[in-house]
Parts: sequence; C-alpha cells; structure tokens
Amino acid sequence: ALRQRGLEVVDSLLRSSTSTRKAAGALANVLHHLADPTASQRLARVFQVWRRVDKEDTEAWQYVMTLSKLLASCRQVEEFVWPRAGQDWLDTIELSDEDLELLTLFRGFAQRWQSAIVLPIDQLLLTLGQDLFSEASDLAITHKLAVTLRQTSEQHPQWRLPELAGELAVIARNERRFLGFSEEDSGFDPRAHAGKVVVATMHKAKGLEWDRVYLMSVNSYDFPSGQPYDQYIAEKWFIRDELNLGAEALAQLDAVLDDEVVYRQGDATAQARLDYVRERLRLLYVGITRAKSELVVTWNSGRSAASRPEAVQALPFVALQTHWELGGCRQDEPLVASQPPSTRSV
Repeated sequence: ALRQRGLEVVDSLLRSSTSTRKAAGALANVLHHLADPTASQRLARVFQVWRRVDKEDTEAWQYVMTLSKLLASCRQVEEFVWPRAGQDWLDTIELSDEDLELLTLFRGFAQRWQSAIVLPIDQLLLTLGQDLFSEASDLAITHKLAVTLRQTSEQHPQWRLPELAGELAVIARNERRFLGFSEEDSGFDPRAHAGKVVVATMHKAKGLEWDRVYLMSVNSYDFPSGQPYDQYIAEKWFIRDELNLGAEALAQLDAVLDDEVVYRQGDATAQARLDYVRERLRLLYVGITRAKSELVVTWNSGRSAASRPEAVQALPFVALQTHWELGGCRQDEPLVASQPPSTRSV
C-alpha cells in the first residue's frame, strides 16, 4: 500500500540479509541432494552451488551451466559419484581435459559430503560450510544455522534430512527471518534512510530511533491488560473456559513431578496472561521510546466474529492519551520543563 502511493519503503529489518539467505540456500541445496542422492537434477544444482563464485563472470558461469546440464543428464548418479571398475560415467562421455579435471574435483567433494551423512546434523553442516564458504561471516552463519538445526532435530527426533533441509529452505526463501553476521544484518542506520518509510517490528526496532514513529494496531488484542474483555493469542475461542492449554499442560507436569505442587485448573492460564501482559507492556514501551519528535499511535477493532468480541483501544494507549490530554502530567503534579514527543491518536 505504501509503495502504491509512491513512497519509498525500506523493509530490510523484516527480512534476512541477502548473504544469510544465500548461505542458507547453498546449505539447503546440498542437504536436499544428500537426502535424495540418486536425483541427477539435485546433483547438478549442487554443482552450481559449489561453483557459485563464477556467477560474477558471465562466460565462466555459462561454462558452469553447461557442465551442470551434463550432470543432470546422468541417469545413474552413483556411476559418477562412486564409480567402479568399468562403470565410470565420466568415461562414457566426451570431455576436455579441463572438464574432466573440474568434474573429478567436484566428485571428490560429493564423496566427502555423502560420507559425512552419518554425522549429527550440526556437524554435517559445519563440514559442508568448510567446503562451501571462505568468508568469515558465511562461516559464522553456518555455525549459527548448525546450532539452530541441532535444536530443531532435538525437538523433532523423527525428522530426517528432507525436513531439516526444508527448515533451511524456509530461511533461504525469506519466509522466516534469521539474523546473520554481515554488515547488512548488524549495521542498520536509520540516518542512512532519511526521507524513506522504514517498516519494522517493535522487536527489531530496539536500539534505533526516528524523528517520527507510527505504532500500528495498539488494541486490546495485541496489547492486553488483564481485563475481563481482553483476548489472548494463546487462547483459542473453541477451547472450554478459554484455557491456555500449553500453560495448563506444563502446570500439570509440574504437579506430577513435585508432590508439593497442587494443580488447580485455570491458575496457570491466569498466570500466563499476566506474564504476557507484562511482556507486551514492555514491548509497547520500546515502541513508544523509538520516537525522537513525533509519535503517531493507531488502533483497530480487528476482525469481527460472533465467537470473539471486537478489540478496543489498548488500556496503556488510553492511559497515555489521557496523560497527554492532561498536559503531560497528573493533575496533582507540576508541569515539567522538558516536554515528551508530540503525539497523535488516530
């Protein structure tokens, strides 16, 4: 909508950096090949990943694509990767000495990667990263991705390489933000985007400041205050008594493991609500304090549904607005010289 109105938008804070996505994509392609080692198309794709530095040279990349198409035509991939006497695919096609040397070198890496498949996922990724990357930032990203996939593997012990490769592909497609170590990830400077609309979440805006800040959807759903009319993301409308099933399950486990803990239905839900209220209030404070001169706060009623009442103005928003309308201080307090940023309620 902003771009349709001719406004220049900066949304890099919502996306993984290009270098992070490329690193995740390279690793994901190799994992996809290891998960399906007989697919010649995947082998050809891995060859492109291995020689991706040649993309900067049009002629060199055309040469890479030619050899890649040749690999894609290999019907028995094992005859290329693990040849036996008299069954070497490279002997069945016409190749120049340069072609043969490059494909033989690639075969050595492919053998190394397939041999490493017995390693845990984090060690496998680190092995791949050592062969694929030379930049310190890419190696650091690989280590971070390895830790993430190890945790994912522990949470989903039934997952195998296809599912784990899919996790990397999600990051590569920018469907999930993953913070890397490049300057693009860690060096965002609002002053470098003066005159542009920077779109960010409140979490990603921590530590940054702008002359004017717009806070969207400051309603009772996104920022509840523990009131009877509040709705909570973790509570589904179709669950009896609006219980937080995750919090209740953890409370029941605590009661099973500790005889001194007494489980009462609903107590865990109430506590989870208060914890969430505190967290969201702190986040709202972060958003408010990003403004140096002007703060514009908006709210909406959300999607109307028979099972859920409309959202209303968030209580902290009401308190802030009332505080400002009274002159920026309580009636029993003297006015102070330093004025907060100007605000507008929409």
